[in-house]
Amino acid sequence: MDRKILEDTGLTPKEVDVYLALISSDQASISDIMNKAKVSRKSIYEILQKLLDKGLVSYTIKDNKKQYTAVTPKKLIDLLKEKEANLETILPELLRKHKESEEEISVRVYIGKEGMKTVLNNILKLEKPYYVIANEDKVLDFLKYFMPQFIKKRKELNIPIKIIHSECIRKKKLKLPLAEIKHLPDEYNTPTTTIICEDNVDMLIFSEENPIAIHIKSKETAQSFMNYFNLMWSIAKK
Repeated sequence: MDRKILEDTGLTPKEVDVYLALISSDQASISDIMNKAKVSRKSIYEILQKLLDKGLVSYTIKDNKKQYTAVTPKKLIDLLKEKEANLETILPELLRKHKESEEEISVRVYIGKEGMKTVLNNILKLEKPYYVIANEDKVLDFLKYFMPQFIKKRKELNIPIKIIHSECIRKKKLKLPLAEIKHLPDEYNTPTTTIICEDNVDMLIFSEENPIAIHIKSKETAQSFMNYFNLMWSIAKK
């Protein structure tokens, strides 16, 4: 017999020993059970009480002594059904907590200038502050007709931003509304412009032939990029 199946119903190894000893007997005294199950007197009473509580054992009193009997093994099925029913009562709460903790991650890739415009417009729709690690000022050059309208709209929506540029941009003396700008040495310059807003990360990769915008929606990823931004911001100079 596979004892593990019995243990999987919630019985301890010692409880299995005692239950199997009783299954093979019509009635058994404490001494009989101890001998068959190889259980000490110190633990037999506690084990029997647990089996009684689970409804797997009953007893009668004969000559002022308890005689124990195993209840039909079908009771084990009832125990499992009871466990399942108990689980069902808390399942909705467990599912709710699981949904709260489960993070949905989505990644979208946009090709071409129109794709970049879509990504930037979606950022404005959030109407939240955002943070930029910029590739020089390529976004201004690459989307030179779109960006003035974008900046105007951001100002109208009163959306503040923080931007990290490389030192080579300082001489251009960029003036952007509601923007705080810092600069890093040119060796920190990145080929990609990264924008972090709430749980969103957008990366703009500039290429005349095949410009790409990658949008990632992930709380964990956004937090990771935000940590990196804060580190760079602490190093950068105004």
